[in-house]
Amino acid sequence: MRRNRKRQLHARVLPRWAAGFIVLLVTLVLGYWFMDSKCAMLGQEIRKHEQKYAALSDERVREEARWNEKKTPEKLEQAMLQHGIAMSYPTPEQVVRMDSAGTPLAGQLSVVRYQRNRNASERVAKAGPR
Repeated sequence: MRRNRKRQLHARVLPRWAAGFIVLLVTLVLGYWFMDSKCAMLGQEIRKHEQKYAALSDERVREEARWNEKKTPEKLEQAMLQHGIAMSYPTPEQVVRMDSAGTPLAGQLSVVRYQRNRNASERVAKAGPR
């Protein structure tokens, strides 16, 4: 007895090389899409960090201006008086400049004045008891 057998058709919709080409093309498109989205995400992150850097740079400039404003002689003197410190800048007679060997440089007002005072006190000290 004969069986009812279905005929099997061996029809190809696409040749193998065409299917391989389509799979390769889809893989490349998905890879490009992934890299594009990753680059866009990194670009947004870079822009965010650049904005943060600009904000911090502006803040640094503002703080530097505030600090420089506080370093003026008038502001320093006012701050010292608020803290109970009475100081003033030295006069030229109070400044002694030294060389690398540690000896005072000649011709300074402070050195000349010191020598005059020392000579005057020696004269008084030599007078001593009679």
